[in-house]
Amino acid sequence: RDGTRVAPVICWESIFGEYVTDYVSDAGAHYLFVVTNDGWWKETPGHRQHNSFARLRAIETRRSIARSANTGISCFINQRGQETARLGWWKRSGLRGTLNRNDHITFYVKYGDYIGRAGLFMTVILLLYTLLARFIKK
Repeated sequence: RDGTRVAPVICWESIFGEYVTDYVSDAGAHYLFVVTNDGWWKETPGHRQHNSFARLRAIETRRSIARSANTGISCFINQRGQETARLGWWKRSGLRGTLNRNDHITFYVKYGDYIGRAGLFMTVILLLYTLLARFIKK
């Protein structure tokens, strides 16, 4: 009723930054909710890395995140990527916390991976320049 919008990010979708930013830019999400099953990671560090992706999405979008993993790490993440409450790997319980609403659109949400694309473009240009400079010297 108050116009609050929530983005339901399911499992592996959380690893794709530009996919998640569409929830914020196009759908106007104020909060991100990540629902996942990390049990298939078993005893590897994968479940911790998957949780780190959620922290990165919070920083990129400046949105609070509630992450629920039935066999992984469940947590609340603030807009700076800091966990404010956490249940560890394979812990069975519940969490209570506060999520802060945000309407601000970040540079990353607005423009995407342009910095990365610009860096890749410059790398290709420098590589071509280096190869041409060696070829011309011979």
